[in-house]
Amino acid sequence: MALATLLSPRRYKKEEREAGKAAAIMGMIGISEGAIPFAAADPVRVIPAIVAGGIVGNVTGFMMHSINHAPWGGWIVLPVVEGKMGYILGTILGALTTALVVNLLKKPVTDEEEIATPDGGYEVIEAEGEAEVLAITACPSGVAHTFLAAKSLQKAAAKAGIKLKVETQGANGIINRITAKDVANARCVILAHDVAIKHRDRFANIDIIDVKTKDAIHNPDGLLARTLAGSSKVA
Repeated sequence: MALATLLSPRRYKKEEREAGKAAAIMGMIGISEGAIPFAAADPVRVIPAIVAGGIVGNVTGFMMHSINHAPWGGWIVLPVVEGKMGYILGTILGALTTALVVNLLKKPVTDEEEIATPDGGYEVIEAEGEAEVLAITACPSGVAHTFLAAKSLQKAAAKAGIKLKVETQGANGIINRITAKDVANARCVILAHDVAIKHRDRFANIDIIDVKTKDAIHNPDGLLARTLAGSSKVA
């Protein structure tokens, strides 16, 4: 999927292109969660493409008699692989197959789709000082739940008519950073995380709602309702 965003970036939204950078690093070390944001957003096209790439990659490795002696994947295990050239070729051909198939199935993203989703739309706020509510999402992998939680909150905020700015702290760094001006103009911040939040001291003078990413994914409406009712600071 990282290769797909590189070969045809116009078929992916900004957040998906950012997720692609992290997916590249994760894929090299055998962590498959980098594909989750893509599969969750467009399973009908992404999952068959990944299956096709898996078939091509594995058949190539079998034909070239490659054997991986580690219970893991990615190129990080190359030191314990027999038939290294077959293993490398298999992963390259598999990734290329997935990228070509998914890009063949996907249509280019329009300007309207960059800031909206088909099921009602949501605004991605990037400007300083406009948001009523702030949020940060972060998970151990820095990809899957980080972006799923962000999207869930953004959709719920759009439905509730709340201006929400979301900062993601992922494998590819901090995206859409919350500034001092944002904090000064907002009424509270939602910290949806499974790992420590970076630069948390920014929120010393604002109410905090501290939850897990799963809460943001499964109950974003409830979290935003708490911001309207008035939140209690959680250290």
